[in-house]
Amino acid sequence: MKAKLLLWVVPALLPLILVGAHFALPVYRPWVYGQETFPDGLIGMFERLDGGYFTLTDEATGAEVTKAARALDIGDSYIDSENRSWEVTRIDGDTVYVRKTSDDALAGVRQEDVQARASIRSRLQTLLSQADRQPRRVAIYCTHSDESYIPTSGTHTEEWGDVYQVGEALKAEFEKRGFAVSLSYNNHNPHDSHAYVRSRRTAAELLRERPLVIIDVHRDAVPKDEYETVIGGDELAKIQLVVGRQNENREANLEFAKALKARADRDYPGLVKGIFLAKGNYNQDLAPRSILIEFGTHETSLDMATKAADLIADVLPKATGTARGSIERAAARSTGWLIALVIVGAVGFVLLNAVGWQGIRDFFGREFSSAIGVKGKKQEKDPDGGKPDYKDSRDSRISGEKKDR
Repeated sequence: MKAKLLLWVVPALLPLILVGAHFALPVYRPWVYGQETFPDGLIGMFERLDGGYFTLTDEATGAEVTKAARALDIGDSYIDSENRSWEVTRIDGDTVYVRKTSDDALAGVRQEDVQARASIRSRLQTLLSQADRQPRRVAIYCTHSDESYIPTSGTHTEEWGDVYQVGEALKAEFEKRGFAVSLSYNNHNPHDSHAYVRSRRTAAELLRERPLVIIDVHRDAVPKDEYETVIGGDELAKIQLVVGRQNENREANLEFAKALKARADRDYPGLVKGIFLAKGNYNQDLAPRSILIEFGTHETSLDMATKAADLIADVLPKATGTARGSIERAAARSTGWLIALVIVGAVGFVLLNAVGWQGIRDFFGREFSSAIGVKGKKQEKDPDGGKPDYKDSRDSRISGEKKDR
């Protein structure tokens, strides 16, 4: 009996399982590290190392938009703190000219939409984690292992940079919120054009554990006034999100970054400085929820960066629908649907064995006929509903017998 039940239930649920796995599992390709060729935008210097920076300038008004130590190219775009979108049109030395393309780049990512956009992947991943008895997981690593904060360490670069301590702060904050955290201490020095090639193996290894999110921790290299802010009475460093233009998950990762900023704007206004969609890959082709986060700049302190880590660890679960309360509700609803499907499959199996296919067809045929009024028409012709009157039949038979005699 159990074997027959499995033969019916498992095929019925298999499409759902496959669809769930497709949406829930991170799209990672660990084998690419061993290839001789790499994705476009993986190799190269994507930030300035000469101590200088670019000034993004509105080509229409000449007003300064922001500063960036990131190497920029024509077509790169930037969403500023006010959610205006800018596109790079030309570069003249240290001046990068941009034109405004939108006054509200987050118009389609308001908070009422964020949960809905993130929910399906989060719910399915959570169900798979529950099936494997695995907790919600976040992965963290540092491609530029040398990045440090001058006010804390007296230098902007060292063998084991302060960014690892920012990673530790993130780990602690996520764990407080019920996440398991994989923090890699792999060192990817030197800070050269192949840094992302070396960190690619680290990212692929972390993705084997199916994290909901993978974060590459960095710090910027512009003047400190670009990043200093006060939130809730605490002086801390802003953060900046970076998405690579040259990766196949660009749209998913950009949507993820916008969801983070939309939630941060609501809960901690001023925390997110902006979002760069810039040339480069940043290993973000490996997963649809991969993000590079810059915590402050070389002129802000480590303490200011760790305070920002506390806030972003609070924002991220809410923005992705993986906060403890919402994930439990989502899991309960999804589990309910799975149980209902199993029950329907079991009932169907029992009915099939009890009455067979012909019995099921006859049953639904009668119900269908009743629904369209066929039965009612028959009753109009035969007040007794078509049933034989046994008394009349008996009297007729007796009467006939008397005539024969």
